[in-house]
Amino acid sequence: MKIEKQNITINLFDGEGIIHEGDTFILTNQRLMVSSKPGRNSNVWGEAQLEECLDPKLKNAGKSPRKWLGYRLLAIGFAMVGLQMIPYLFFGANILGKFPSLIESFYFLASMLTTTAGTYLTLGSYLNRPPHTSILFGVPGSKDLLAVLPGWDSEEADELVSKYRRAKRNM
Repeated sequence: MKIEKQNITINLFDGEGIIHEGDTFILTNQRLMVSSKPGRNSNVWGEAQLEECLDPKLKNAGKSPRKWLGYRLLAIGFAMVGLQMIPYLFFGANILGKFPSLIESFYFLASMLTTTAGTYLTLGSYLNRPPHTSILFGVPGSKDLLAVLPGWDSEEADELVSKYRRAKRNM
């Protein structure tokens, strides 16, 4: 029997049936097949016999995006820096010069901290992976298989692990 999945053909063995199927993984009663690019579709899939696999390990990973908080902090920081720099550059006037130096120092510190925190949160939202659940299937003597499913504490991940353990017991 053949399975057509995302531009690849997977041949099933005699007596092999699909137990659970997702976008990036297929669990049969004899094998586990996972996309080689965790969490994304790929033309190359890794596979392992169920009897060779160790018990899977679930792990929540990724960070929740904080773009809007980063944008707000960045805007506040730029406004604070601009409020001090623009009058000084164009008019030669220091609007905070009338205050004690301690207040001027705190103002500078607050403007730099908000700008730095806003930059960190904004860039981090684009560079870090979104929240996901990783399932690591250890395969001794071979490359381990990794399935990545969206969201923390993914119900689909729990279902896959449950069906995997049931299939392994029934072998």
